[in-house]
Amino acid sequence: MKAKNEKSVCCKMETTAANHQKCSTIRKARISTFKDYVGELTVIYRRTAKPTVDIRCAQDAYEWLYPYFDQIMDEHEEVKVIHLNRINQVVNLHHVSMGSDSGTVVCIKNIIRNALLIKTSGIILAHNHPSGNLRPSKPDIQTSLRLKVVAELLGLQLIDSIILTREGYYSLCENDDI
Repeated sequence: MKAKNEKSVCCKMETTAANHQKCSTIRKARISTFKDYVGELTVIYRRTAKPTVDIRCAQDAYEWLYPYFDQIMDEHEEVKVIHLNRINQVVNLHHVSMGSDSGTVVCIKNIIRNALLIKTSGIILAHNHPSGNLRPSKPDIQTSLRLKVVAELLGLQLIDSIILTREGYYSLCENDDI
């Protein structure tokens, strides 16, 4: 019986050695992943269409923005930024934040970063008031003033800050709040 056991151990060892060769071959032919082909991702901001919408006043901005706020106008507050080129044509619309029915958080750094990356020269800050109240709150005015100061430091222009409701709009610039 010992001879049978010894023989079977030898066979097992031979089988194990053969498997080891196959395994090393499999290891060499591993599955390629995206890291093998992509060393670094690069984002390029490139215009896909020529800007055609001109924003000349707060009324133009309100009319252009309204469809983007229509479905959520009465539900919750959202903040968006219109990026404009030097002749006030719309280049991009940036969704900044979404909040509750009484407020939202606005990160000025993100607004400025996106405006600089897209290489716009002017921005319009816009948000809705689900309550229907057109009067700006103190935080609305403070945020707009902070954004205006930071934008001017970096060569951008805050053209206006607009509050939208179903009933109409309120321009902080036209009413000398900023």
